Amino acid sequence: MSVLIAAVLLLSQVGNPFEPTSSDAAPAPEVTEGPDPAPVPVAAVRPVWDRLAVCESTSNWHANTGNGYYGGVQMDLTFWRRYGGTAYAARPDLASRESQVVVAERGLAVQGWAAWPACSRRLGLR
Repeated sequence: MSVLIAAVLLLSQVGNPFEPTSSDAAPAPEVTEGPDPAPVPVAAVRPVWDRLAVCESTSNWHANTGNGYYGGVQMDLTFWRRYGGTAYAARPDLASRESQVVVAERGLAVQGWAAWPACSRRLGLR
């Protein structure tokens, strides 16, 4: 099954990424998972990141294929460092899903969805 078909199927199951969900609305308690040094609000992870990860890495949050992009939403090391990722791990693929999303949210706030040009277009995010 191609990545595009998988993304479309996932979107048809989970709905519009812009509709608020209970996980978007409620503040989450801070928790620490694994070796990550900083607390990450787990419930605050928006479902849109899982949909983006389907497109970017077939949902492999520990992807390291040698192409210079790492983790579930395929961040390069410049992006990872610029938005504080090294507080969690040396590379995105070595960090938890939640930590990757925290860094991705920081990048999104500055760069918008253009940081993920192909998949954000496929998912209708821009």
